[in-house]
Amino acid sequence: MSTAAKSCCSVTAIAVFALGQIKLCGADNDHAKFTVKPHIHQLFLDDVGIAELKNLTRIVHQPQRHPDNPLLVADTRWERGCQVYGTAMFDPDLNKFRLWYLTGPRDRGIKPLKLDGYERPPHTTLVAYAESNDGVHWVKPTLGQFPYDGDTRNNLLNIGRWNAEGISVLHDPHDPDPRRRYKALYWDHGSGGWKVVDGNRPFAMAGPHDGIHVAFSPDGINWTASKQNPVLGVYSDTNQVVLYDPRIKKYVAFGRFGFGRKLARSVSDDFERWSEPQLVLQCDERDGPATQIYGTGIDLYEGLYLGMIWIYREGGDGKIDTQLAVSRDGIRWTRVGNRATWLALGPDESWEGGMVRSTERIIRRGNELYIYYCGVHGPHGGPKFKNVVRKHRVAIGLLTQRRDGFVSLTAGEQAGELLTQTFNLPPGELSINADASNGEIVVAMCDAEGRPLPNPGKSAPVTGDVVDKKVQWSNSIPDEMRGQPVRLRFRLKRASLFSYWWE
Repeated sequence: MSTAAKSCCSVTAIAVFALGQIKLCGADNDHAKFTVKPHIHQLFLDDVGIAELKNLTRIVHQPQRHPDNPLLVADTRWERGCQVYGTAMFDPDLNKFRLWYLTGPRDRGIKPLKLDGYERPPHTTLVAYAESNDGVHWVKPTLGQFPYDGDTRNNLLNIGRWNAEGISVLHDPHDPDPRRRYKALYWDHGSGGWKVVDGNRPFAMAGPHDGIHVAFSPDGINWTASKQNPVLGVYSDTNQVVLYDPRIKKYVAFGRFGFGRKLARSVSDDFERWSEPQLVLQCDERDGPATQIYGTGIDLYEGLYLGMIWIYREGGDGKIDTQLAVSRDGIRWTRVGNRATWLALGPDESWEGGMVRSTERIIRRGNELYIYYCGVHGPHGGPKFKNVVRKHRVAIGLLTQRRDGFVSLTAGEQAGELLTQTFNLPPGELSINADASNGEIVVAMCDAEGRPLPNPGKSAPVTGDVVDKKVQWSNSIPDEMRGQPVRLRFRLKRASLFSYWWE
């Protein structure tokens, strides 16, 4: 497992400035495949693309909580809570935010949920649906398809037969079959029936049809299960994630997939035949005693697999907060910012004082990112916390973050410099995302050896808090330089650089 700690210059989220000039571990040849393509933003979540740093700090920036949180709460008789072992997205075809989330029957004791021809245990997991015009105010539409105690006037989806858990929904508008434009992957279990143990505790029994299941839908509401189910016969509690990676032209799924509280990966060409799961990320001794990856929200962001990993300290305080990890291929992962906390817990007595877990999609809205998450009061039950009393039901809130604003390279009073790895100069103009409200950033284009080029020369100083600022050069860029190897040298003073790209 690759970790940020193995980099020469990894720092925590606390501002501690690197001293002197640092050449990162690994020679320039290690990043010979570093490319800068037009329109793809270059972030600083890992060290790829960075040759040298001087007097710069890598800082992990925490997102902002929406002031109206929680936005989605359990307010019906079929909801014991609202949690995002699910998916949030913005659907451009409907011009709506859409949310598939998990819930379950409220206060049923050992009374089962009776459905057409069979029963679900009283603690069964149910998949629910909500939608919003603005991402803040949510509606739970009456779908009329799941007979909760014989009444279909609810927002429950008829997906999964026993205990559909950790549903991940993928909008796939390019599928030629309109019946498969939405795809879902989830863990369905309990096909062996259920029984009551210890006099009052319902228990779902494993059966031959347990495992990862998939389903298809023309609209994200009406689902048809695959006849190939289960497509993976593995145990995979909590959340799953499914994406389509256009670079390898495959569907990529992440979950526990039989490895316990770790992250595993499987791929598919057709969404029904999946590869044997491969373990790709797990905690180690640096994370503390009995610390585990409880789940992970993952999205493809600017060509990167960006993982929001739920860190469960079973051997510590029993709580779960969220860190970041990044991968270029979904297989080799780097822990970001020396494992700094990205999403911290709320106050102890709040609705999010015990656990905070993000969903997998990162939704761009202008220059802001929307990320949904659920909060839980109190620690996770376990050996150290056997009788947890929750004062709040699980609920869903909204996080916002500056576009590309996960990590910055930051300089203080002492000027700092970043020298990039060599890349072939793409077409277009250089843009940057930076906060130089109290300082400035100057960019110089250099040759492959790091020597300044007279044309275009240095840039005019970039000042202010800018999310999309085109760099103004002293001279124009000669046409013959396009496609030739160059580097960029950024000089920062009292400023933070979040990303750069060619537009």
